[in-house]
Amino acid sequence: MMEDKIIAACGNDCAACPRYTAHPYEKTDEELRKTAELWMKIGYRDHIVSNEEISCHGCKPENWCRYRVIKCCVDRGIKTCGECPEYPCDNIKDCFEVTKSFEPMCRKVCTDDEYERLKTAFFEKEKNLTGKMVKLDPVQKADIELLWRMQVEAFTDLLDKYQDFDLSPAAESIDKVIARFEQPWTKYYFIIAGGIKVGAIRVVDKQDGSRKRISPIWIMPEYRNKGYAQQAILAAEKIYGSDHWCLDTILQEKGNIHLYEKLGYHQTGRVDKINERMDIVYYEKD
Repeated sequence: MMEDKIIAACGNDCAACPRYTAHPYEKTDEELRKTAELWMKIGYRDHIVSNEEISCHGCKPENWCRYRVIKCCVDRGIKTCGECPEYPCDNIKDCFEVTKSFEPMCRKVCTDDEYERLKTAFFEKEKNLTGKMVKLDPVQKADIELLWRMQVEAFTDLLDKYQDFDLSPAAESIDKVIARFEQPWTKYYFIIAGGIKVGAIRVVDKQDGSRKRISPIWIMPEYRNKGYAQQAILAAEKIYGSDHWCLDTILQEKGNIHLYEKLGYHQTGRVDKINERMDIVYYEKD
């Protein structure tokens, strides 16, 4: 059974593209010839190219691309622009605009079936990529234990670095952990990418004029350095409003500090010591 969609880095749906010939989407010589003729009528090409040139097995980093999105995604370790923390960047916005500029001609010269196929293949880029963005799903109360266990697992690399680090209150019972954090103004979220739970985040919003607070963001080790933490912060800000935030973190590596500063946070000078080797550092955003 063929997939409903095969989303390329730029948002194209390869499965609907009349040029796509990778198995099981092979095309006959006649189909490729008609595609080459259609490409000239639309303005994608200025002449009828050969079947070999019109056929496509999928984008590769070395292939020519005026937007270089494939190489960019490969360099960032992501599959599509929708997974990028900088999406939508100016580059992909230009890609959307140029693609849309061909739509009037497609409506004019294509049959209804041809137009619908091209619309699915090319003119729904933005919708396809938006569907790939990281989203936050609320965690139910029954999942708090799982959330806490995710936190402990995500910190295993830190525990390796700091052998005497006391991950309080992990030493306490789960019941006490839940009692401590289960407040009406506190919400837990899983960070979900492509249907996979890649981490979690805790947001505190007391709605009393105090700062909204993002506690340490927990990204599972195998999903780090892919932009999920940045997208989680931006998603939380979108849900709760974009100002008057406090972010506390024990992840003090330079990359994280750069991330917070990039998003407009500045260190307050407040530091809570956990032990000799680990501090909680606070950042604020106005």
